[in-house]
Amino acid sequence: MKTTSKTKSNQPDQNDPAGQSDLSHLAEAIVSNAGSGIYIVSQGCFVYVSRLYKKLTGYTDAELIGVCSLDNIHPDDREMVRNEAICCLKAQRHEPYEYRFINKKNEIMWVLETITPIVYKGARATLGSFMDITGRKQAEEALQKSEEKYRNIFNNVHEGIYQATPEGRFILVNQAMAQILGYESPEELLQSITDISSQLYVQPDDRKKVIELIERQGFVRDMELQFYRKDKRKIWVSRTMQAVRDDHGNIQYLEGLIDDITDRKNSFDQLRKALSGTVQAIASLVETRDPYTAGHQDRVVDLARAIARQMGLSKEQIDGLRIAGKIHDIGKVSVPAELLSLPRKLSDLEFELIKTHAQAGYEIIKDIEFPWPIARIVLEHHERMDGSGYPNGLTGKDILPESRVLAVADVVEAMATHRPYRPALGLSAALEEITRNRGVRYDKDAVDACLCLFREKKYTIN
Repeated sequence: MKTTSKTKSNQPDQNDPAGQSDLSHLAEAIVSNAGSGIYIVSQGCFVYVSRLYKKLTGYTDAELIGVCSLDNIHPDDREMVRNEAICCLKAQRHEPYEYRFINKKNEIMWVLETITPIVYKGARATLGSFMDITGRKQAEEALQKSEEKYRNIFNNVHEGIYQATPEGRFILVNQAMAQILGYESPEELLQSITDISSQLYVQPDDRKKVIELIERQGFVRDMELQFYRKDKRKIWVSRTMQAVRDDHGNIQYLEGLIDDITDRKNSFDQLRKALSGTVQAIASLVETRDPYTAGHQDRVVDLARAIARQMGLSKEQIDGLRIAGKIHDIGKVSVPAELLSLPRKLSDLEFELIKTHAQAGYEIIKDIEFPWPIARIVLEHHERMDGSGYPNGLTGKDILPESRVLAVADVVEAMATHRPYRPALGLSAALEEITRNRGVRYDKDAVDACLCLFREKKYTIN
């Protein structure tokens, strides 16, 4: 039987007994499609460069083969690259390193390179993997500049900046924060303050209130508090703070700003004392012209402040009420004195003249720059929620909260005490009046607070 010979494709190539040409083609295909440029350097010069290496650098075979491998490296990085190559050959290590390369367009590009020693054509050589990381380096440099800019702002602003745990320990503070609290450096502050509540707050319970507020609304803004400095001196600070939460809504840390307002507070206190003296002088002038209502304004002030506290109005609003209450009848200086002390019921015309005192009081003090809306409170203290008041017939929310409180206090005091034209109607009648007109003529919250004072807390008009 005739033996069938093997096909040509299955027979070994007599000129390439080991299939070296196939392996060579395979190796070239792998190198050409690698994610980085590949090269071989022997005796300091390129002997092979892959297509991607040429594409990344812009050079051709003719411009690279036989050329010193250091020629196109940035001059400032050549020594480092030379040392890396020497260390690699001695220690057989393969750690990547970064350096600057100058491409054919004379542009500087950053590269990440890994080299390993090999034998090439019987001689020691170096196999290198060359990757362009210019984009990454540019992004890193941009981020670094951004961080440096933020760091400069963080360290040089006048406000104290901080981060703290909900439990009460600082995580991060800037130099201004340290200086405000009397410490030499942020590091000293971080080491010294281990319990913010007990070491920093003059009133430790204030921090509990702050945390409760943060839990409810996520932030506090322009809150004024007293802190201890390192030397135990008390200072006033204005603090803004917010919570930073994780994906589950749990507070990770608190961050915010503080500003030392001690000088401002002291100046304000001095101004307030001077202002109080002026206000007292004005109030005394009113009472001189209307002796039968002597003490009326003081009693109205006490009751109005008590109502405001019961309602939970702010300290600033209560302070404004104190000043406005002391001079709410200042406009009576423009009313004929005989009308203020008539021992009979006023006629309609006479009452219309008396009613002008609210507008007249506004005109007298409108140009004085109080830190509270004093002129407006004086103008509105006879306005009523249903529009039946004077001088402008305002309604509801058009009337300041302070004006609504003062209106209730004024009515109750006036009815409960003696007047030239009638004896005191009594407290019961006064409370009946505001109860009957709760939410109609008078603010319901102010009425409720007033009734609570008299019926539950046994408040008395002195």
